[in-house]
Amino acid sequence: MQQIEQLGQVLAQMLAYLLGIKGAGSAGLSLDEIRQNYNDGLNLPLDLILETPAEEIIQLLTEKIKYMDRHLEKMGDILSETGDLYEKTGDSDTSRNLRGKALIIYTHLQDTSKAFSMERMQKISRLRDKG
Repeated sequence: MQQIEQLGQVLAQMLAYLLGIKGAGSAGLSLDEIRQNYNDGLNLPLDLILETPAEEIIQLLTEKIKYMDRHLEKMGDILSETGDLYEKTGDSDTSRNLRGKALIIYTHLQDTSKAFSMERMQKISRLRDKG
């Protein structure tokens, strides 16, 4: 149980870090630093996420990394925010890749969750609008 809580805290820290960079504008944007944070903070290389086919992202996160649903939600947020940061650098391919995987995560959670989430539906709608 303690490991599950720690993982949740790590994901929350990563999301706060990304939001901090996003709030600082392009001056705070370092893609190498973001990649390093994925490696160090999440123990999950960004390249592994990028190389994983979209249809296998849930399997990667739940079976290999052992994320639970509440972790998946945060990971979707992290991927979405990272996609936004890559968009700012002009790397639209990486941005689409990350946002597409975030969309798959949110859709999976919406389809499998017993409780409806309006916030998650808004995230899904936002990602679909961005393409």
